[in-house]
Amino acid sequence: MTSNIPTIDALRAALHTVPDPELAESIVDLGLLKHIDIGDGRVDVVLIPTSATCPMGEVLIEDATAALRAACPPGWVVHVEFDWDTEWHPGRMSPALQLRFGW
Repeated sequence: MTSNIPTIDALRAALHTVPDPELAESIVDLGLLKHIDIGDGRVDVVLIPTSATCPMGEVLIEDATAALRAACPPGWVVHVEFDWDTEWHPGRMSPALQLRFGW
């Protein structure tokens, strides 16, 4: 018997396909992903903006939501929001991206 419940790894992989519109890098590699929670028929994701005035916030949320919906069974609720209180810093990026950006 197989389960249709997505795993954290599957949801993270789905989010890995979402690029930041300004940098064209994965939001996961950029360290924007703070938290994934899987509940009863729902997925809640918290992202961290790279700045308090992130001009592409709505696009990021829409793109992340679309990627997560594709990874979830039909009818699941997908909620993505920003945590505006947590500051993003370059140390959140993947080591490979830090190296490529020279940070």
